[in-house]
Amino acid sequence: MEINVCIIHYNSQDTIVCLESLMRQTCPCRVVLVDNHSTDGSITHLEQYIADKTNIVLLKAPVNGGFAAGNNLALRWAKKNTPDSWNLLLNNDTYLPADFIEKLTSVAKKNQIETNSLFALGATEYKYGTEQKNHSGIHYISLPTGLAMTQTGWLRKPYICGACLLLNPAAPLLNETYFLYFEDADYGELLRQHGYQLLTTDETHYYHKVGGSTRLNPDKLRIEYTSLWHFYDLHYPKWKPIVKLFRVIENAFRGRWEVVKIIKDTYNHKNNEPKSSYTH
Repeated sequence: MEINVCIIHYNSQDTIVCLESLMRQTCPCRVVLVDNHSTDGSITHLEQYIADKTNIVLLKAPVNGGFAAGNNLALRWAKKNTPDSWNLLLNNDTYLPADFIEKLTSVAKKNQIETNSLFALGATEYKYGTEQKNHSGIHYISLPTGLAMTQTGWLRKPYICGACLLLNPAAPLLNETYFLYFEDADYGELLRQHGYQLLTTDETHYYHKVGGSTRLNPDKLRIEYTSLWHFYDLHYPKWKPIVKLFRVIENAFRGRWEVVKIIKDTYNHKNNEPKSSYTH
């Protein structure tokens, strides 16, 4: 099974660490690296790092179109140049054990033989640098609240975490109307519509830096809520007012009046917020 690993880079110091873990894999893979129009000079260091590595393809996006657009650039390249390859969407702030690709492809091959059906595959995620489990690879969006849960439950729709997602060559592209956040939840809906099972495995795992320091950054929150309402407009419009009510009450109870204002300001926008420099 030939594998492309699609990684989006933007103004980050994490990418080289991720690439180093890929260079040490026991199973060979090709890396399709997309620079999402970085502005901090980090692309120069990346170019120096990959200069002697023939298994890394560098694509440069003309603008930062966000996580979905960056991954689609890589997927379009893969569909054109390696049409039979599977594609692993991988966050640049992850780190893989040396046998990760080998074990993940083994699970995929086994599932192909046993089920002979379309599927997308995730893996168990650990907190970066620890043996603390973050989740099993599958998230569940709670329809009444819009919150991502790690366990199945009442009125929860599953999707594979976009930090690590293995796709077959025929998988559809992501929805580029999302700049950041909820694109993986949207993609879960799209995959199911195309007849895919959403699977995960605990036979291997990856490590992921999960940032929380900008949780209440107003610009970040504005983009997050714009994407949240866009997701509900597209898939569950009847639930949208209930989610708004829940989020307003929750944040008012915590005294987060700035967040309440952002919720109300973004609620009726049709995903036309100005793009920000944030990306995965």
